[in-house]
Amino acid sequence: MKNKINDGHYLELMDRLHVQTCMIDDHLVSHPLTKKIKKARKLIDDAVMSLAEAYQVVGNESYKKSKK
Repeated sequence: MKNKINDGHYLELMDRLHVQTCMIDDHLVSHPLTKKIKKARKLIDDAVMSLAEAYQVVGNESYKKSKK
């Protein structure tokens, strides 16, 4: 059974993206080895940026939907 998309799904996904971004920041970006291993730091930073971009995409879709 497929879930039908409703208006609440946009905010829910944005919240989950925010939570994951905060978790990565709290537990990975701030980790002492992340500062030492530059390649790991770049990959982690890229992940944070991807999540932030996804957040913006979902927010934009939500805004467009609300304007219809």
